[in-house]
Amino acid sequence: MEFRVEQEQPGQWGWRLLGPRGVTLLRSDETYGSQVQASAAATAFARLVVQASRRMTAPAPVVVLP
Repeated sequence: MEFRVEQEQPGQWGWRLLGPRGVTLLRSDETYGSQVQASAAATAFARLVVQASRRMTAPAPVVVLP
């Protein structure tokens, strides 16, 4: 997977998260005034995903009662 920062219109930048086959998995909700701002937003989102994955817990086991 990779993040791609792109200019959507003059002065409007956004980011996309691409899957292994190049398909867009997620697109930024907001547009940013510069490539640097969009890149920083993508980096911040990536860090949030890393933090969330560290806190990920397994689902509770299913208990079947007789």
